[in-house]
Amino acid sequence: MSNPVAHVMIQYIGNSAVVECLDSKLSDELTIQGWRDEISSAIEKFLTQERVILSFRNVRFMSSSALRALISLKQKAEQKKIALFLCNISENNLEVFKITKLDSIFRITPSEREAQRAVL
Repeated sequence: MSNPVAHVMIQYIGNSAVVECLDSKLSDELTIQGWRDEISSAIEKFLTQERVILSFRNVRFMSSSALRALISLKQKAEQKKIALFLCNISENNLEVFKITKLDSIFRITPSEREAQRAVL
């Protein structure tokens, strides 16, 4: 039996959780499902976190399925009254957010630092 592949690394800083995506592509369904499930499970366990910062520093490509997964994660965070921030998004991926108008529903910052400093 093989060990499951981790898709994220979570670091707790104060009342925030910084979630670093470890995959360079969020395109195939199994990767996206694993990524979404890991983040969703972490959000369920949060007790004192006021914000989740999803960092896409390593991600070069996101499919439409990844965008749908982000919407689902946003809804889960809102249910727990946790602010969700996206950061370190490549120019190409950021363009997709703009074209699909998802940049208007997500709080997108250039880096973790800006997300940490943003007013809730």
